[in-house]
Amino acid sequence: MRVLVTGSAGFVGKHTVKALRARGDEVLGLDRKAGFDLRDPLVALSAVTDFAPDAIVHLASTCSTPGSVRDPLTTFNDTVLTAVNTLDAARIGQVPIIVVSSVKARDGMTPYGAAKRMVETWANEYADAYDLPVILDRPGTIYGPGQEGSEDSGWIAWFCKARDAGLRVTINGSGEQVRDLLHVSDMVNLLLLQLDHFEDYTRVVWDVGGGPSNAVTVNLMAAWLRLQTTHGPARYGDVGEYVAHNDVPRWEPHVEWRLSETLRR
Repeated sequence: MRVLVTGSAGFVGKHTVKALRARGDEVLGLDRKAGFDLRDPLVALSAVTDFAPDAIVHLASTCSTPGSVRDPLTTFNDTVLTAVNTLDAARIGQVPIIVVSSVKARDGMTPYGAAKRMVETWANEYADAYDLPVILDRPGTIYGPGQEGSEDSGWIAWFCKARDAGLRVTINGSGEQVRDLLHVSDMVNLLLLQLDHFEDYTRVVWDVGGGPSNAVTVNLMAAWLRLQTTHGPARYGDVGEYVAHNDVPRWEPHVEWRLSETLRR
């Protein structure tokens, strides 16, 4: 299979490319870090025309909710425009496409959530108007090796960095926010399954996460990692609880966060 992966130098993108190549697929990665700016519609179109992929996995996007509040226009350009341009290239080439959205499209009242909702709306309209095979995944907190966490995004990775550096962490709000943690290997396994059985997963927005057994509060994770913490004001648009439906046929997460090497104390 020939697969085009956008956001290929990002956290999930790197793991996806590695897994695809490991099983013998031919992969073309597009990422701004490698000089491919998908805000330019010709970038995606040229890749589809020249590479002739059998499928596209669209991962390119911003990932910071606080960043979207500070700079909503950049979030729009980096999230909505990149998705629209990739979807249009898929339309022209009639290439099946997996679009990875976010739980924030469902629950997040922020510019980031709005951008992801726009992407989902555009993808659904392309599926209907052009009979384009589209899969939409809506993951929550993804974590695992190689993630670049910061105070703005990738909170699990940020907590691990703070643990290793002996830094004090500011928890925004009560810390009782609940997230179900999804290991990146489980997310990649889902993408591979969908690529291999595309028609079984189209026309549905799939809520994917670690499920109830991987649900954890921010406070519990901080205590598990033995972090020094302080509490700050709640962030605008922060959702109190997210546990995914995880009703994807033939898939379920396998990595338990307490047993993950990434979170080993």
